[in-house]
Amino acid sequence: MRSGDFWGSPKVWNSTHPTCLDYFPWRTYSASVEASYPLLRVAFAEQQIAAGKEVSAWGEFDLTAKAYSIAAPLGFYKTYRSLVELNQPMYGGGYVYSGYKIGDGKFQPWFKERETNEGGEFSAGVGVPLLKNRAIDNRRSEVMQAALARQATQPFTQAQLLLFNQEAAYSYWSWVAAGRSTRAAEALVDLGLQRVGQVKERVAAGDLAPIADIDNQRLIADRETKLIETARKFQASAIKLSLFLRDAAGQPMIAELAQVPDEVPPLTEIDADQLESDIASAIAARPEIAEIDFEIRRVRVQIAEANNSMLPKLDAAVGAAQDVGNSTNSIGDKTPFELEAGLYGEVPLQRREARGKRMAANAKLRQLCAKREFIVNKVTVAVQDAHSALQAAEMRIERAELNANLAEQSLQLARDRFNAGDIDLIVLNIYEKAVTDAQLVLIEAESDYFKAVADYRAALAQPAGSETSSETN
Repeated sequence: MRSGDFWGSPKVWNSTHPTCLDYFPWRTYSASVEASYPLLRVAFAEQQIAAGKEVSAWGEFDLTAKAYSIAAPLGFYKTYRSLVELNQPMYGGGYVYSGYKIGDGKFQPWFKERETNEGGEFSAGVGVPLLKNRAIDNRRSEVMQAALARQATQPFTQAQLLLFNQEAAYSYWSWVAAGRSTRAAEALVDLGLQRVGQVKERVAAGDLAPIADIDNQRLIADRETKLIETARKFQASAIKLSLFLRDAAGQPMIAELAQVPDEVPPLTEIDADQLESDIASAIAARPEIAEIDFEIRRVRVQIAEANNSMLPKLDAAVGAAQDVGNSTNSIGDKTPFELEAGLYGEVPLQRREARGKRMAANAKLRQLCAKREFIVNKVTVAVQDAHSALQAAEMRIERAELNANLAEQSLQLARDRFNAGDIDLIVLNIYEKAVTDAQLVLIEAESDYFKAVADYRAALAQPAGSETSSETN
């Protein structure tokens, strides 16, 4: 009885598929994650969202066009006015403008500035901040912060990719362990089935008591029960792995038991002397640290803006205007070239808003610096823990292999004694089960080792496919 007798596969990942390998290592599902994993597309969408916000922030520096046309054809004062004006905010602070207006008709004496010569009036001017808003202002602050937020999405996406690859590695090695455990359970069932004829013959010959046939049937039933349980765990692991293993269309694919490798790749010994260098490399490469560094830079921009808000406002402006065409009145007061220059100042005497912003920004910076320090500590601990887990997993494998070999030797001796009639079927079953149990312990130890490799790679912030000290072939 095999696991396939109990479970079917709605959509299996088989050797006829163009992306399939008879033995697919972690690089295969890692590539599948990068190509089709939906949550990674979510992370990439964050980059587009941030880019859109940056474009929106630049909108504060858009060239603005203003126009109007007003007619008052009835009444004592019949007037007709039109205006077109362009205003361009400058990234270095201030603005420039130019415009054209025309005012025709009979204007009220108190609105004579609306009147122009027959050809209209051309004007241009510039305004420049001298203190507040000279080095930075709210518009430039928003652009800088939006740019930093967009750049921060890159380490965020990298962190998500590392996480998804780590989760995919865990799913893959759990699937491998479940598949190899299923094969071990199948082999144990096969032992009982192969012994049915032998036991019946020996019972018929009087070599074994009749209860031996019943015991063998009972042991087979018990082992088949374990096989069903093990096969279910394998099916569950295959379904979970399908979240990361996808076809060319991005659809989940369920891997078959036939794709489970019989052996795992050789282990690579970890050099204990390079732990310190690995910690330094991890601190330099971990995206969480890069992400918080961008956040610190954003807060420094906020601090600069808060310091700017403490300054008094002092702006200089120069404007020029020139009417063209025939004069609309006898004194010709619209014809001469006009030039106007001035200074404008303003300052809140208490400046509580500015002081509050600066206090909040400085406190935020201290908060982020403390958070960064803790993240560095976490990265250090993660590398140390992953390194320790690898060493422990390697030692477990050595002991598990020794245990499995000794169990096999004991089973061979037990079979000889069973054939000689020195032990009964129940005792032989204990030795057979001990071999299977030892194999399961070894399978689990090897699975834990490669999960520790995934943890180590994630701790070092090394992408899938990179070579590390713990790289497996």
